[in-house]
Amino acid sequence: MDNDTDMSYKLDKWNSDLARGLIPNNVILSLYIITGFMGNSIVILIYGFKMKGNKEERYFIPFLATADLWASLVCASFGIALNLMQAQFNNTHLCKAWWFFAAFTTFCSASILLIIAVHRYLKVCRPLEGQMTLKWKRFALCLALALAFTLSVPMTHFYGSVPFPNEEEGIVGQRCSRLKSTNKTGSLIFGGIFVLVTVVVIISLISLYSRIGYTIITHFKYPKRTAKPKSNIDTAGNSTTADNSQVVHSSSDNQLSETETGMHSVETDNTELSGVVQSTASTEKTSGVKRTPNSTMNGKAIVFKSSAKRRKEQTNKKVVHKFTLLFMLITVIFLVCYIPKVIIMLLEARNPRFWEEFSDFARPGILFVYRMYIINSITNPIIYAFLDNQFSTEMKKMVRICK
Repeated sequence: MDNDTDMSYKLDKWNSDLARGLIPNNVILSLYIITGFMGNSIVILIYGFKMKGNKEERYFIPFLATADLWASLVCASFGIALNLMQAQFNNTHLCKAWWFFAAFTTFCSASILLIIAVHRYLKVCRPLEGQMTLKWKRFALCLALALAFTLSVPMTHFYGSVPFPNEEEGIVGQRCSRLKSTNKTGSLIFGGIFVLVTVVVIISLISLYSRIGYTIITHFKYPKRTAKPKSNIDTAGNSTTADNSQVVHSSSDNQLSETETGMHSVETDNTELSGVVQSTASTEKTSGVKRTPNSTMNGKAIVFKSSAKRRKEQTNKKVVHKFTLLFMLITVIFLVCYIPKVIIMLLEARNPRFWEEFSDFARPGILFVYRMYIINSITNPIIYAFLDNQFSTEMKKMVRICK
């Protein structure tokens, strides 16, 4: 009995020493929880309920914020629990459940980022082809949930409470980590599938956004020039020549604008079209030139493509490109935060004693790098605040109301 009491005392002391060395990590994880909860809650509130009008460019943001909210809460709280019970995590069912939810939320976030990349690719690089309708967007989100669930379920089989020996003190604790007693072949297969999915996601994100970035750079470097309509018509022949060139530009630009942004004002076009009739009649009276049906239709096309409409289209293109750059930045941060975790998980799978071989001094640094992926879930609201003017405006309104 005295021996058991002594062993228990040594185990408690060892666990306390390990937890004390991880206090800075707990402080950082607590900040992750606070920042992730507040930031993503504001994003969900503003994008989901406050913003009115066309939400085409912002459709996926509330769903991504929801995944990031749960990821920051679950993963950061799980990390604190692991830090406090480095050698005394005896509840294997709680360990399995925590691993499942941590994996599920992170996989959801990664899957939604991939969907967003495909959505941006279609809008920027394939504007005249089929786009993601509301039905396909919902289907893609359901598919992301199903994929995340499928990849997370095996975590309950390969992770749990494992022995954590202290050879110097002659004691053995329990920590929540990858199980050493599971089938090695099955573990390697799961690890291979996990690595394959991760590599596919990373390569897909890099490939899609590389193409998107090239298209945007090309657009700004070589902008399309749109001819301005002429107000004075000298002869019917000159009018036809100028109008035909303008019709080509009008048709091309109209298709691009409507496909890219999904916004097209019929009322504005009718107003502009009515102005064509008056302008044409006035010109015929003053100049005495008889307008043919073809030249009249060409004149309509000229005024139909007014300077105000062109400015609107250019603004819409800038909105598309701005949101594309926003999502590109989010994806870059995702890759920077997740790649170290994947590398450490691969090393952990190859070496069953990976965590045991680190000293108490080196372990906090490795754990910080291992949990850097949580940063991805708390930085997105900051990016929105700096790059989305409408989000910044709504957030300022909320601050003034709270005061």
